[in-house]
Amino acid sequence: MKKFFAIVLVLVLIVAAAGCGGNATEQLDTPAPTTDSTAQVMPEGDSGDKQLVVGLSMSDDTQFLSNVRKAAEKKANELGIQLIPNSGQNQVEKQINDMEAFITMGVDAIIFNPLDRNAMDEIVDKVKAAGIPLVEVNTFTSNENYDVYVGSPEEDAGRIQGEWIRKNLGDSGNLVIMYGQMGHSGQIGRYEGLKQALLDPCPEWNVLVEKTGEWKRELGQSMMEDWLLTYPDQIDVVASQNDEMAMGALAALEAAGKLDDIKVLGIDASPDAVALVSEGQLALTVFQDSFTQGSTAVEVAVGLLNGETYPKVVDIPFREVNPDNAEEFYAMLKEWE
Repeated sequence: MKKFFAIVLVLVLIVAAAGCGGNATEQLDTPAPTTDSTAQVMPEGDSGDKQLVVGLSMSDDTQFLSNVRKAAEKKANELGIQLIPNSGQNQVEKQINDMEAFITMGVDAIIFNPLDRNAMDEIVDKVKAAGIPLVEVNTFTSNENYDVYVGSPEEDAGRIQGEWIRKNLGDSGNLVIMYGQMGHSGQIGRYEGLKQALLDPCPEWNVLVEKTGEWKRELGQSMMEDWLLTYPDQIDVVASQNDEMAMGALAALEAAGKLDDIKVLGIDASPDAVALVSEGQLALTVFQDSFTQGSTAVEVAVGLLNGETYPKVVDIPFREVNPDNAEEFYAMLKEWE
């Protein structure tokens, strides 16, 4: 009974905080937790056993991360567990608060998609001090006190971009780089892969400008518009660390009549981006399997609760998407929606 009132109190505080600073999950398809005890208090399964409750803390609501969340929700439903999703809305402080709320609630396990690689170290230790299994998905913290990381080797995505540039454009040219959220494990790893495959072995590839677009399409477009004014005839290729920014760059290039002059590379293989690869507008994207990441993270969290063991890293490989295989990937993605 004391646990019941503690859970209800925490949920009331979550709802109240959303009212002060905007709805904490207003961009999610899944409603925010409420104080309805029938929905939120560790319900019992058909056998009378307590239903497992897993907190899911996503860093933001981009198309890719929404797919991770949806896959996690689908798998949770299949396994008969309750999944409570929250979005940090690209704010470190909010995501930390969400994680602390899960700890106070006493959830059985937490799946964590950290926004910042280094800023989340303390919350990892708090989760583990509470005895809660912790699965990190898609991104990871520098604090390796989590139980399992489910995701793709970020360096491989940047490496695929760098290898494509060398193969198709040669060992010299001018490059602009669109970074994701600075400090994000994807931002760091994807740059390292690009550096290893292209910038280190080919010093005649010149980085004209590099800037964060925070994974957002509108920022990718505005950055590209500015760069076209500064470097109207110098840019050979845009290396974007995700598809959203890449599609923003394409919009700017189309408006300027330069779609055929500059190659744009993305990462994630969202359905919209894969369609653009098939149409020849986007030169390349890199398939990151959001659906398998989300569903596997739930399977691992439940497995840990059932005493199963896993390697520290459950690797889901990146794959190149080019005009030769884009239609195959697009059909697969549409089946998963």
